[in-house]
Amino acid sequence: MNGRHVVRGIMLGVLAFVARPLPVRGFSNVAVGDVVDDAELRTLDGGKHHLVASGAKANVLLFFRPQQEHSLDTLRDMAACEKAFAGKPVHWVAVVSSSWTTEEIRGAIAGTGIRMPVLLDEGDALYGRLGVRLHPVIGILDARRRLVAYEPFRQINYCDRVKARIQLLLGEIGEAEFAKVDAPEPSTTRTDDGVARRHLNYARTLVRIQKLDRALEEVRKSLALVPSAAAYALQGEILAAQGKCPDALRAFDVALKMEPANAVAVEGRKSCGR
Repeated sequence: MNGRHVVRGIMLGVLAFVARPLPVRGFSNVAVGDVVDDAELRTLDGGKHHLVASGAKANVLLFFRPQQEHSLDTLRDMAACEKAFAGKPVHWVAVVSSSWTTEEIRGAIAGTGIRMPVLLDEGDALYGRLGVRLHPVIGILDARRRLVAYEPFRQINYCDRVKARIQLLLGEIGEAEFAKVDAPEPSTTRTDDGVARRHLNYARTLVRIQKLDRALEEVRKSLALVPSAAAYALQGEILAAQGKCPDALRAFDVALKMEPANAVAVEGRKSCGR
């Protein structure tokens, strides 16, 4: 092989490596397997709270932005996920930049149902140390503070993935069971549509008998399978009935983006004074 062919082969190899897609990383300065140092941050309520709990088998760090739709969806999803591990050695915190005002942060978490402490990252010191570059993103640490996973936002099955990660750390499931969640068997759109409709119809039945909390759970199950204007409109209708108009308006707005003539969403906005 002459020198020209050698150089050409090297260049093709370099181009192939450069063209290869890199894995998405939520934290640019910390890789899976690295230890995350603890820090004591100021809470939204004015106290102090540790980023990592020494006695926890799983530490969940949720980084979010107020006034970002996906962040608000994540807060609502993780409220249900957090509730599922009540009383277990799981430590949850939500972290937000101190560049946001207290009013903006309180407005973002209102109505999401989260119970975890909200920590203020003064001067974005923690953001810089970890290299947080995605919003929202969740980091999951084990008992030794090692990063075992970061989970960027997903519109479908976000809570299920985070829950499976935690269950694996708690020893509640094994690797084989986790793999089924991490890479579920493909399902047909028709099946998803049918299940989503059943959840939605059941939610409407629950609304009629004033079981609003359970109805809201059924709507969220429907949305996790197939996001639809009808489901978002019903979600807004339930939230408005619960007196949560800011959250209801967000749901109505999504419904109207998907279906501008959706009557439930149009009337729902009027009921909330818009």
